[in-house]
Amino acid sequence: MENQEPVPADTSALPKNGHPKIYILSSNATLFWRVFVPVFGTVFFTGFLLALWLIPEEDLYLPVAAIWPRVIVLLLWSGWLFFIRRTLWRLKRVDTDDTHLYVTNYWTTVRYPWQDVERLEETRRMGRRIIHIILKSPGRFGQVVSFLPGSSYDDWASQHR
Repeated sequence: MENQEPVPADTSALPKNGHPKIYILSSNATLFWRVFVPVFGTVFFTGFLLALWLIPEEDLYLPVAAIWPRVIVLLLWSGWLFFIRRTLWRLKRVDTDDTHLYVTNYWTTVRYPWQDVERLEETRRMGRRIIHIILKSPGRFGQVVSFLPGSSYDDWASQHR
């Protein structure tokens, strides 16, 4: 009992339960852009495509042959899927602590040590700021991990660069 150290008065700097502080780098809007927009848009376009293809041609009152609107909607649907795959589906949620980077696609979470990160880059796509984490070698989500920065990203970046 006599050899006990006194408890410091300020415990805010101590890690919680022995774990370092987690910083949420990505925006909360990532869930909206990564899950809601692709699901809602794909269901909408697929329903329109199926309706146009499954309704008999004589029941469609169109000024042109029914094949042209059907092919155009099929091309639009294919373009939508390509757009989603190449842009929105690549966005990830990113969290970090002092030793690791946590990346999730909302189904799978992967932990990368900071030694595996080569650099961070910033670009603008479709009016949005996107941060790219380039890894030294490809991981579960590839060599480039992209995310929309959240409100705490700039503070974190200024402290850790």
